[in-house]
Amino acid sequence: MNLRHAMTETLWFLPLALQTAVISVILRRRLARAFPVFLTYTVVVVTRDVVLLFIPYATNLYSLVYWSGEGLAVLLGLGVIVEILEHFVRPFHFLKPALRAFWVLGGVASLAALGILFLAGGGTGTDRVLEYIVQLERALRFLQVSLLLVVLSLMRYLHLTWHEYAVGILAGFGIYAALDLAALEFRAHLHFLSDGGFVLVRPAAYNLAAIIWASYFLRRTREEPPPSLPDAHLDGWNATLTEYVDECSRRF
Repeated sequence: MNLRHAMTETLWFLPLALQTAVISVILRRRLARAFPVFLTYTVVVVTRDVVLLFIPYATNLYSLVYWSGEGLAVLLGLGVIVEILEHFVRPFHFLKPALRAFWVLGGVASLAALGILFLAGGGTGTDRVLEYIVQLERALRFLQVSLLLVVLSLMRYLHLTWHEYAVGILAGFGIYAALDLAALEFRAHLHFLSDGGFVLVRPAAYNLAAIIWASYFLRRTREEPPPSLPDAHLDGWNATLTEYVDECSRRF
């Protein structure tokens, strides 16, 4: 087994193991209510990759399972953005109408982009469907990077810390998206990246995202002791109160 094959196998199995562990932790700590879409995304990606292990490569069935899972992952990735944004703005009720308006405009823009792609043609049948998935995936990556930059600039005002699960989820998606877009740019336009390097860089970027998610969800949570009330010193309070009452009775 050569080095390239070993790297490919590692880049395939490492996120599979890490995300399986993340699923287990989310269920064990009862975090599914807080991040249901992210949990669903992780389950879908892990399930697809496990199924692909048992399908011969370069077959129609392999392509069907891969691209179906990829399309579903893109849609769930959009849902994760909504979930994270709602988590961030939940303490700020005045921002919720702006968030709804943002998603309405985003939905209209997405439909308009899909309409343009459909009218432009560029392939028939399966090729056109794959083109739609790729375009949506690139738009999702851009949204993820943009959201990460916005949240980083507003962390202080939103009272966010790096220890929060939502920040970790966004950091994984944002860093992966930035590296993925950079790899696409270096390969397609700048021609700095060969096809072989591109095949390794994209999984490596996703591995980094899986490592970030695992570092957040697999770390031990601190069990803070329950707050204790200060010592009452009842004897001292009783003596002081008695003295005060006696003084008031002497005055009147």
